[in-house]
Amino acid sequence: MRLEDLMERAAKYDENLARDIKDYVHGRRYGLVYEASKPEFVRMWKKPVVRGDIVNILPPRGVMEDTKNDDDPSEIVYKVISISNGVATLRNEKTDETVTASVDDIVALARFDKPIYAGLKETGRVERGGDKPYHVVINGENYHALQTLVYAYQGQVDCIYIDPPYNTGATDWKYNNNYVGKDDKYRHSKWLTFMEDRLRLAKKLLNPKDSVLIVTIDEKEYLRLGLLLEQLFPEADIQMVSSAINGKGVSRDSEFFRVNEYIFFVKIGDCLFSELSLPDEWLGNIKTSTTKQVRWGSLMRSGTGADRKDSPGCFYPIFISKDKKEFRGAGEVIPIGVDRSTARIPDDVIAIFPIHDDGTEGRWQYSRDKFLELQAKGYARISTYTKKDATIRYISEGWQKRVERGEIEVIGKGPDGSLIFNDEEYDQKYIPGNQWWINTHDATEFGSKLVQKIIGKRFSFPKSLYAVHDTLRFFVNNKPNALVVDFFGGSGTTLHAVNLLNAEDCGQRKCILVTNNEISEDEEISLTAQGLRPTDEKWDDLGIARYVTWPRTVCSIEGQDIKGKPLKGDYGRPIETYQEYEGEIIDPVTGKKKRKKLFEKVKRPFYPELADHKMSDGFRENAIFFDLEYLEPSVVNADLAFDRIAPILWLAGGCKGEILQRQKGYVIGETYAVLFDPRYKTRFVDAVLENKEIKTSFIVTDAAERYRSLCAELPGCRVMQLYESYLRSFEINAIG
Repeated sequence: MRLEDLMERAAKYDENLARDIKDYVHGRRYGLVYEASKPEFVRMWKKPVVRGDIVNILPPRGVMEDTKNDDDPSEIVYKVISISNGVATLRNEKTDETVTASVDDIVALARFDKPIYAGLKETGRVERGGDKPYHVVINGENYHALQTLVYAYQGQVDCIYIDPPYNTGATDWKYNNNYVGKDDKYRHSKWLTFMEDRLRLAKKLLNPKDSVLIVTIDEKEYLRLGLLLEQLFPEADIQMVSSAINGKGVSRDSEFFRVNEYIFFVKIGDCLFSELSLPDEWLGNIKTSTTKQVRWGSLMRSGTGADRKDSPGCFYPIFISKDKKEFRGAGEVIPIGVDRSTARIPDDVIAIFPIHDDGTEGRWQYSRDKFLELQAKGYARISTYTKKDATIRYISEGWQKRVERGEIEVIGKGPDGSLIFNDEEYDQKYIPGNQWWINTHDATEFGSKLVQKIIGKRFSFPKSLYAVHDTLRFFVNNKPNALVVDFFGGSGTTLHAVNLLNAEDCGQRKCILVTNNEISEDEEISLTAQGLRPTDEKWDDLGIARYVTWPRTVCSIEGQDIKGKPLKGDYGRPIETYQEYEGEIIDPVTGKKKRKKLFEKVKRPFYPELADHKMSDGFRENAIFFDLEYLEPSVVNADLAFDRIAPILWLAGGCKGEILQRQKGYVIGETYAVLFDPRYKTRFVDAVLENKEIKTSFIVTDAAERYRSLCAELPGCRVMQLYESYLRSFEINAIG
């Protein structure tokens, strides 16, 4: 019986009961009695409060907000009716009660279902990369930052890597300005709402033709995250990997030690991971041939689906010369029910059919036309090294791609036209399994201790630099100009890993990190007791963006620690292993010397190509730091607003060169240009066409016709429209 029928029967006796059942059932999502959380909002601490804003009233300085009861002060929202002499008149949004409060004791809110206006303010930069593009670190609420990035990069991001809060119940994340604890009965619903809002925006950023979303998580939410990803990315290929991050294990009360976490790979479009030359440490994590020689496999199908009836189009004779040295084409496909002896076979050839050892009829791996194409390229050969008269062998598509990419050297052709390879020079590529146990993925040794070496004990549980490096490398190894985004930037490991990738192959990949300036719960209690608030400099200086992410980024690029001393060590990942050698020992029984294989412990670089890259060398990279700002359209006129949206245009233009400011008529930059006054269009078009490096242009106009006209005159350039009221171009209104 259907649920609707049951509710209809219940309604005959009790309409309220039927309605309650319906609400309960429809509220179930992801295995939960799901509460779609109310619109999320954040406090805009630096925004001047104006009439019409919605606000929270803060407790007196030195007093913590009580978030443990049902009447959470941060959820009591007021609207500003008027402001006079530093005092605001406020109306309670629920009760319509009117109260007054000092402007110093209220903070504006950005609700996710109300329009807001965002801009970026530069607060610092480090430049060691010459004309390379800049990495970008944005300090701000990641939801609003993502909306801003959608304007600049919709459909252009190659890889998003995120390490979101794991919702452990240990107040490791905030929702609506409050830490979510393990006793919150809706903490799973809140976490899912929080993640869903951000992943929807992430999907807009990703290149639909070829990109990947990578999400790490532990056992607390991996099941629900998997369901959420399948719901949001139904067209994607999704796989989960288990990765050991702490070989010693993390102790948990009455539970097995935790040694791993999970990594979801959401592959979009034609996204494929690169087969890599992996170090020996991966050998226990891979499935591959032990030989480095190109493998010629049997063209006859084996295993499941290997009989003639399983693929009738793959049963036909292949012709070779009488001396078994040359291919002579192929016969027509023999339909099911027709005896193979009826096939027309020329007198001067040998016909080879796909016949199993037991005499039953099999099938070839490919159709007739596909085989002929394969053979013409040299990927098939005649083999006479078996008990049979002759067999046909071929190299798989994976090997074919390596040949076509130039990874395997072709040194000639055999009499049958098959390619001859220089196997000795081939560097074997591996595809790992979905269970990773890699020493250098240890979060303690190559996460916490590495970060401490750079900036001291400022951050708990950072990812291993090499774990992130390896994870990214599978997808951006062949994309030297890839754009990588991480909107849970944390300590900045993703940006550090991208720099490491660039150092290996002189790439120009760029990374955009988004992180907020939150402090820990303990620090919040301590600073509040001192009478401080987030608007105070001392409070802000301890936030993760200023205290961790930016210092690590600068120090790792400059090759020195937070105190200005050169960093010690190199990026080759020295790891301990055993080296085998022949030695002499004294036999304890006979007392005679005898030869034996011995082993000694040695240190060697994990990646030889990085063995000479000292940490003190830093990186030839550029990075810039922005604060996300909330702007008020009623008090900011168009001319003053441009300096806050100028960095967004620079982002869209490729993060290279200077950030262009408003000028009369138009302005031409290194990779982008802005037309402010349509009367200058002719000169603007000529200047853009003359500069082949300009790939993006903006026109400030409310007229759609002018915009389309400029698009037509700049066919090879991405043209984007800016409204004359600049802020309107960047009005972000997520849920609504």
